[in-house]
Amino acid sequence: MRVLITGAAGNLGPGVCRAFLEDGFNVRVLLHRKRLKSLGANLEVVWGDLTQPDSVMKAMEGVDAVVHLAGVVQPLTEQNPQLASRVNVGGTQTIVDLIKERGGSIPFVFTSSTAVFGPCPDATECLHPDKNPCNPTSVYARTKVQAEDLIKESGIDYLILRLTSIPYLRIRLSDVKTHMLTIPLKNRLEFCHPDEVALAILNAVKNFDMVKCKTLMIGGGPSQQMLFEDMLGVLLGTFGLPLPPRHKFAKEPYALDWYDTSRSQELLKFQHKTLDDYTRDLARQFPAPLLALMRYFIGPVFGRLIVRLI
Repeated sequence: MRVLITGAAGNLGPGVCRAFLEDGFNVRVLLHRKRLKSLGANLEVVWGDLTQPDSVMKAMEGVDAVVHLAGVVQPLTEQNPQLASRVNVGGTQTIVDLIKERGGSIPFVFTSSTAVFGPCPDATECLHPDKNPCNPTSVYARTKVQAEDLIKESGIDYLILRLTSIPYLRIRLSDVKTHMLTIPLKNRLEFCHPDEVALAILNAVKNFDMVKCKTLMIGGGPSQQMLFEDMLGVLLGTFGLPLPPRHKFAKEPYALDWYDTSRSQELLKFQHKTLDDYTRDLARQFPAPLLALMRYFIGPVFGRLIVRLI
């Protein structure tokens, strides 16, 4: 079975590609510039652009399923709304139109975002797509809602997965500066390991008849529901660092929360990792001597200065 994966060079892409390859799928990716060296030569690469119908048509020739991960994310969506619309909405429309031309019956998995709910500071229960309406407050979220709507109205077979915010396994300082301080410390969030997302998508394609025409929530489950300060404390503690000063963090509620994933877990059986697993995976990205130096010397001695400079 051949699956086309868009957005293979993004945050989630390599892990999703690896999950399908390890399960015996033939994997084709549509790439614009970046090459996925970490996955070796097992990928079939089609060079092209999601916003160009000819590129997408070429990439979709002979595929049995499509996993659509590609999209512009924040903060670029807010800086360039036209690009966000062209890629996130227009690119999705192109794929949907081509699937319709083929009869609309191949599995199509679209990764949306829990950001479509907007901030929900007064929520007392877990958010659910059938109980909580969309209230997008960012360009990014609005493009995701538009993409969801055009998929639902298209008449094709689909699965929409609304993902909670998924952390990178390779942390870059620029990402820390961009995202960390924009979330209030007391904001609710639900952690989810990148491997769990990859497994959910793989199982969705393998069991598509059970999940088609549904919108499901993807998060780590009740045991991974926490406040942002709890998660950040664990992540920074991996490197011996304290929390930055509290006054540096945003006060406005952020579009993250806790989610009802009971139905998605029942159907996709993907929840098996925790924040502790993630911190161990994260620590493996660094040489052991460097990590020990951070935890037992640099962090305790210079940690407060370091986080003040972020």
